[in-house]
Amino acid sequence: MNSDEAQTKPTLETILERINELKRDVGGTRTDIREVRTDIGDVRTDVGDVRTDVGEIKIDVGGLRNEFQLFRGEMEIRIDRIEGMTNKTRSEMLELRADFREWKAQLNGLIEG
Repeated sequence: MNSDEAQTKPTLETILERINELKRDVGGTRTDIREVRTDIGDVRTDVGDVRTDVGEIKIDVGGLRNEFQLFRGEMEIRIDRIEGMTNKTRSEMLELRADFREWKAQLNGLIEG
């Protein structure tokens, strides 16, 4: 046997060590895969929780939208009533002004007459 060939051929012990090292690496990889699966399960649970929360928020926003629409309707009614009262008051003021002018004319007629 050539001395170069003896140095390049691995011994049985070296081969077994490499196999055991691969076994440890595969075992570590399996552990990592289990941890990743657990993490994926946790993420799925979290996504489910977020979906539930989003659904509840949508319901809350829908309720708030309905309340706002009711409030808006009430405000429109109140504004219409205020506008009506304003127009009525303006009308009354115009009538008073007309009465005042009429009385002024009568008073001037009495004073001149």
